[in-house]
Amino acid sequence: MSKLLLEGGDDHAEAAGKHLVDALTLEAAGRSDGAAYLAGYVVESSLKSLLLLDMGLAAGEKAAKKLGHRLGDLSNAALALATLPTGKTARYIPKQTAGHSLYDPSNGWRETLRYRAPGTISPTTAKDWLIEAKAVYDSTIVPMRLDGVI
Repeated sequence: MSKLLLEGGDDHAEAAGKHLVDALTLEAAGRSDGAAYLAGYVVESSLKSLLLLDMGLAAGEKAAKKLGHRLGDLSNAALALATLPTGKTARYIPKQTAGHSLYDPSNGWRETLRYRAPGTISPTTAKDWLIEAKAVYDSTIVPMRLDGVI
């Protein structure tokens, strides 16, 4: 359990780690679709953790819900907060690859991938998305844990 645990029981920081382990396990088992799907949630949960840390739990939760599952919008919000003089998350700016396919709202990750037929996501794409998800996780959640802020 992290310090970002919400009243309803949601814990985005914990979810990010859980989804990363599960995604890597699925990828190793040749389950590209499941691995890619969870990779998106690693990024989403990591970025929402930044909002919660920077804005406080109540305001961060409201902002996170408004932004939903849109990785590009979540990324922009997290980066904007990190650049503010009062920002608490500048040290945890997510390492993201500009133009990465994961963030493409049309052809990249979206929560509705769970409804797609098996084989929709290629092993190469899944691996690429996992590399990106791990980079985001390692640059946000890991140092926040090490610093004791979550």
